[in-house]
Amino acid sequence: MTKKIDSKAVGLDIGLLIGRFFMDTEDLHYGYWPDDKTATAQNFAEAQYRHSKLIIDNIPEGVKSILDVGSGSGNLAKKLLGLGYEVDCVLPSEFLAENIRKKLGNQSMVHVCEFEDLDADKIYDMILFSESFQYVKLGFSIDKIVEMLPDSGHLLICDFFRKDLPGKSPLGGGHKWKSFDDKISSSSLNKLTDIDITEETAPTNDLLDKFVTHVLGPIKSISGDYLESNYPRLTGFMKWKYEKRLAKINRVYFTGQL
Repeated sequence: MTKKIDSKAVGLDIGLLIGRFFMDTEDLHYGYWPDDKTATAQNFAEAQYRHSKLIIDNIPEGVKSILDVGSGSGNLAKKLLGLGYEVDCVLPSEFLAENIRKKLGNQSMVHVCEFEDLDADKIYDMILFSESFQYVKLGFSIDKIVEMLPDSGHLLICDFFRKDLPGKSPLGGGHKWKSFDDKISSSSLNKLTDIDITEETAPTNDLLDKFVTHVLGPIKSISGDYLESNYPRLTGFMKWKYEKRLAKINRVYFTGQL
């Protein structure tokens, strides 16, 4: 039986293609805009560079080997290798994995699977999640991380979480902060650093909103009008057949809800 394709992996594949063509970037993570800088397609690559630098600057002393979980296009792994770190990658997308292999050659072991399914005996000084922790199972993954780290090992997460605050979060997804904090507290891990970069990464949301409003939205409307005009029966059948799936796509990608 053909393996079902993960929608998250497809989203990352598409993100790489869009970033490459429109923004001259292969990084698949948020930008970092200090000092209230305005986010634009032209400065997005620079903002992503600052985001990567922030991660690199927070790697503890003594770390030599790193497991990059959810490695995107491999750009961050490439930067880390260039700084002398040993880096292996794990991600679910074969398309992105092939890009990483071309980019890194034999410098890095690339595991194509979910983190939870990773079967690796190697011990790493640090396990890194750059906007990928939201996709793993919280309890199981923390336990697995503890098993994979030495006593002096480190876990570095740069991601968004959900807090119990009034109003709707601009982003769906992410683990609940309290659940994460409770799990960390009950594990053998000790929190060393906690940096809130919400304000500095928030302009990314504005840029994504503009992209949806001015690019994806019109493309969706134009395509829908064309299909209904030229293939009304087929379009009607597809809408009926995949009503729930189409509603979810519209909700997630065009309203920002989950």
